Amino acid sequence: MHFQWYPGHMTKARRMMQENIKLIDLVIELVDARIPLTQQRNPDIDELGKNKARLVLLNKADLAEEKYNDAWAQYFQEKGYHVVKVNSRKEPGSNPFRV
Repeated sequence: MHFQWYPGHMTKARRMMQENIKLIDLVIELVDARIPLTQQRNPDIDELGKNKARLVLLNKADLAEEKYNDAWAQYFQEKGYHVVKVNSRKEPGSNPFRV
Protein backbone atom coordinates (compact mmCIF):
# COMPACT_ATOMS: atom_id res chain seq x y z
CA MET A 1 0.00 0.00 0.00
CA HIS A 2 1.33 3.43 -0.98
CA PHE A 3 0.69 6.44 1.23
CA GLN A 4 0.86 9.96 -0.16
CA TRP A 5 2.48 11.90 2.69
CA TYR A 6 2.57 15.20 0.77
CA PRO A 7 -1.05 16.21 0.11
CA GLY A 8 -2.08 17.66 -3.24
CA HIS A 9 -2.85 21.10 -1.83
CA MET A 10 0.71 21.29 -0.46
CA THR A 11 2.14 20.36 -3.86
CA LYS A 12 0.04 23.06 -5.49
CA ALA A 13 1.10 25.65 -2.89
CA ARG A 14 4.80 24.76 -3.35
CA ARG A 15 4.48 25.11 -7.12
CA MET A 16 2.83 28.51 -6.72
CA MET A 17 5.56 29.64 -4.31
CA GLN A 18 8.25 28.56 -6.78
CA GLU A 19 6.60 30.60 -9.52
CA ASN A 20 6.13 33.72 -7.40
CA ILE A 21 9.22 33.75 -5.17
CA LYS A 22 11.12 35.80 -7.74
CA LEU A 23 8.64 38.64 -7.21
CA ILE A 24 9.41 39.16 -3.52
CA ASP A 25 12.33 40.58 -1.57
CA LEU A 26 11.53 39.33 1.92
CA VAL A 27 10.25 36.07 3.40
CA ILE A 28 8.39 36.50 6.68
CA GLU A 29 8.08 33.38 8.79
CA LEU A 30 5.82 33.29 11.84
CA VAL A 31 6.85 30.67 14.42
CA ASP A 32 5.70 29.86 17.94
CA ALA A 33 8.40 31.19 20.29
CA ARG A 34 7.83 28.26 22.64
CA ILE A 35 8.60 25.63 19.97
CA PRO A 36 10.25 27.41 16.99
CA LEU A 37 11.78 24.35 15.31
CA THR A 38 8.86 21.94 15.47
CA GLN A 39 6.99 20.36 12.61
CA GLN A 40 4.84 23.47 12.30
CA ARG A 41 7.56 24.92 10.08
CA ASN A 42 7.37 24.20 6.38
CA PRO A 43 10.76 22.77 5.34
CA ASP A 44 10.22 24.02 1.79
CA ILE A 45 10.51 27.63 2.96
CA ASP A 46 14.24 27.25 3.64
CA GLU A 47 14.88 25.97 0.12
CA LEU A 48 12.51 28.34 -1.69
CA GLY A 49 13.66 31.44 0.18
CA LYS A 50 17.37 30.67 0.34
CA ASN A 51 18.43 33.81 -1.56
CA LYS A 52 15.90 36.14 0.02
CA ALA A 53 16.02 38.27 3.14
CA ARG A 54 14.25 36.51 6.01
CA LEU A 55 12.31 37.91 8.94
CA VAL A 56 11.41 35.44 11.68
CA LEU A 57 8.59 36.52 13.97
CA LEU A 58 8.78 34.73 17.32
CA ASN A 59 5.08 34.84 18.15
CA LYS A 60 3.77 34.22 21.67
CA ALA A 61 7.07 35.49 23.04
CA ASP A 62 5.20 36.58 26.16
CA LEU A 63 4.44 32.90 26.91
CA ALA A 64 8.06 31.76 26.64
CA GLU A 65 10.89 32.51 29.03
CA GLU A 66 12.90 35.52 27.93
CA LYS A 67 16.22 33.63 28.15
CA TYR A 68 14.87 31.12 25.61
CA ASN A 69 13.48 33.87 23.38
CA ASP A 70 16.93 35.45 23.38
CA ALA A 71 18.62 32.12 22.64
CA TRP A 72 16.28 31.41 19.71
CA ALA A 73 16.70 34.95 18.42
CA GLN A 74 20.47 34.46 18.47
CA TYR A 75 20.11 31.07 16.72
CA PHE A 76 18.11 32.58 13.86
CA GLN A 77 20.37 35.65 13.66
CA GLU A 78 23.40 33.39 13.27
CA LYS A 79 21.63 31.90 10.25
CA GLY A 80 21.46 35.42 8.81
CA TYR A 81 17.78 36.08 9.60
CA HIS A 82 16.28 39.15 11.21
CA VAL A 83 14.22 38.36 14.31
CA VAL A 84 11.39 40.15 16.10
CA LYS A 85 9.69 38.89 19.26
CA VAL A 86 5.93 39.27 18.97
CA ASN A 87 2.90 39.07 21.23
CA SER A 88 0.07 39.14 18.70
CA ARG A 89 -2.66 39.07 21.37
CA LYS A 90 -1.59 42.17 23.25
CA GLU A 91 -4.25 44.67 24.28
CA PRO A 92 -5.87 46.59 21.38
CA GLY A 93 -4.07 49.81 20.55
CA SER A 94 -0.74 48.70 22.00
CA ASN A 95 2.33 47.78 20.01
CA PRO A 96 2.56 43.96 19.72
CA PHE A 97 6.18 44.09 18.61
CA ARG A 98 9.18 44.24 20.88
CA VAL A 99 12.80 43.91 19.98
